[in-house]
Amino acid sequence: MAGPPAGHDRQQFRVRNSAHSVRRSRGITREAFRGTAMSESLSISVEPENVDTDCKFVVAVRAKLDHGVAMNATAHLCLGLVAKAAQERPELLPRMSFLRFPDAGGEAHWPVSGLSLVVLEGRPAWLRRLRSEAAEAGLLCTDFTSAMTGGTYADQLERMERTAEADLDYYAVAAFGPRDVLDPLTKKFSLLR
Repeated sequence: MAGPPAGHDRQQFRVRNSAHSVRRSRGITREAFRGTAMSESLSISVEPENVDTDCKFVVAVRAKLDHGVAMNATAHLCLGLVAKAAQERPELLPRMSFLRFPDAGGEAHWPVSGLSLVVLEGRPAWLRRLRSEAAEAGLLCTDFTSAMTGGTYADQLERMERTAEADLDYYAVAAFGPRDVLDPLTKKFSLLR
């Protein structure tokens, strides 16, 4: 691999080139990003009459967490839930009830779920318990910790690998599933304000 261009940090150059190599080795093309290489058989959108109102999304963030950090964690968690469903539980994708919202000119704004996405806040111990209980209940869940911030993704992976689960500082936990299962797990939390 060639060295970094003049004035560029060697570590950042390695990470960027490493990511480029991974993209190239996995065959990701510009067309794939535009969606032309997407399988036509994968459809995650539903018709409005098929919205599964028995399910919901919940994101619980640590109380008094900086709002910017909370928004970052929430975005990562929501992306993670959909990716995890696609990878591990594809039967849940239609239950996430993604809709097309056409405007008056006929342009579709999508995918946006027709389900509730409730953002809550609570104590750190509650986040750890929510993560554990959601997994035990078989709910789709993901979490975001302090080790997942700052530096590059390589730095974050390294920090996570050095940290025992008991020592993780949970910033947020997200879950998706039936309301009647999720609601009892989140009753101590309050709405994020």
